[in-house]
Amino acid sequence: MMASKQSKFAHLGFVLSMLAKGGLGLSQILGGLLLWSIPAAQISHWVVGLARLELVDDPQDPLALIMLRFIQSTPITNESFYLVYLVIHGSLNLGLVLALVVGFKWAYPLSIIALISFVIYQLYKYLHGEGVMMLVLSVIDIVVIWLIWREWKARGAVT
Repeated sequence: MMASKQSKFAHLGFVLSMLAKGGLGLSQILGGLLLWSIPAAQISHWVVGLARLELVDDPQDPLALIMLRFIQSTPITNESFYLVYLVIHGSLNLGLVLALVVGFKWAYPLSIIALISFVIYQLYKYLHGEGVMMLVLSVIDIVVIWLIWREWKARGAVT
């Protein structure tokens, strides 16, 4: 009975992670397009301005403090890197999520390979100063890899 309960929770985790990963993919595509149309320095200026307005009301506002730390730790000198990375990463995420949700068996191993590749690349970029967002994306991807593996195994495709 316990394994069945764990399987249901793992499947629910898989479904929720697919929704989140799909949403993240879509937001990455939109973020990349935003960077293409608006200079990163302008976006950074807007975020800092909004965070400061919020901090005037509440100097301990956690969201405003997170926004400020993120903007301060994310270099904007390589704008084209972020634009291309966001659009490619978002498109792959969204495409693989759709293939997994439809149930294409080839999507499970391909998703795992793609995500492992992104984790390796993201950790490399993080270790070479690209900012904490690379680490955050890596942690999310590792959790999703595990959930995809469990779902693939539950469907009987992995022995």
